[in-house]
Amino acid sequence: MRVLAVVPGPADHGVVVHGTTVAALTGARLSRTLRDPAGTWDLTHVQFTDSLFGPGIDAAATAFERWAGRRTHPLVVTLHDVPGADADRARDTRRSAGYRRVVAAADAVVVCSAVEADRLDPRPTVVPLPAGPLAAPGRTPSWADRTTLGVLGFVYPGKGHERVLDAAADTGATVVAIGAASPGHAPLVQQLHDRARAGGVDLVVTGALSEADLHAAALAVTVPVASYATTGASASLVTWLAAGRRPVTSTGPYARELDARWPDRLLLTDDLAAGVRGGLAAPATTWGEPAPPRGDVAALLRSVYASVL
Repeated sequence: MRVLAVVPGPADHGVVVHGTTVAALTGARLSRTLRDPAGTWDLTHVQFTDSLFGPGIDAAATAFERWAGRRTHPLVVTLHDVPGADADRARDTRRSAGYRRVVAAADAVVVCSAVEADRLDPRPTVVPLPAGPLAAPGRTPSWADRTTLGVLGFVYPGKGHERVLDAAADTGATVVAIGAASPGHAPLVQQLHDRARAGGVDLVVTGALSEADLHAAALAVTVPVASYATTGASASLVTWLAAGRRPVTSTGPYARELDARWPDRLLLTDDLAAGVRGGLAAPATTWGEPAPPRGDVAALLRSVYASVL
């Protein structure tokens, strides 16, 4: 089976990292652009999130439809950041309409969680995010001697940095944002610094890190935290687990799904401040066995491929 894996976007984008990983797992030919490389293919598997295809959902859906229309063989699409839980109802409605156009242009649709699958009709195939293995840890970060709360991944609205800063008040812990601002959200970093200063909390934003240095940072924090409750799937949360950390995690549909998939690897809480205090009082509870890599990811995808040939 000759599969072309199309993964457009910058190398450090979470969707691109995911697409590159699954291409390697399935033995697909990887293309980092929408221009087809030389060769013949039985099918194409593309990773889609609207931010990688256009400046807005309408432009992204139109670009996808035009590109998909040039396919002469079956097209499988993995959808990321599936709409359906945005507090901005108008934006959610626009994005939902755009995602329906993408679904209509594909022969098979994949998502990375049951939470996201429940938002779509017809219901797509769920192929969970694979865990690790991570690159060997790099150098120990300069802040490793502090008591810290760590938030891992891109800095963007809704990721929960504000909630962690609020939970850190009066604990004496430094909040470490392990990652850089997501494209278009650089002003949020200053807003977080302002909020930290107002609350008397020290904040460190690491900026972009190599996988090795990100792994080292994940190991160095005192208490890992995942405080977004409405996400549909989270590579950042899976990365904590791949590093052998048990993050204090706000209870939500995806957190419960992940807890069922890998039991006893999350410290689920409905009270983030209380969960953070519990982690700081007993840091040993934030460590566990690394989540096992999902060897069935490749098998699940090959089953999807076979269904359209």
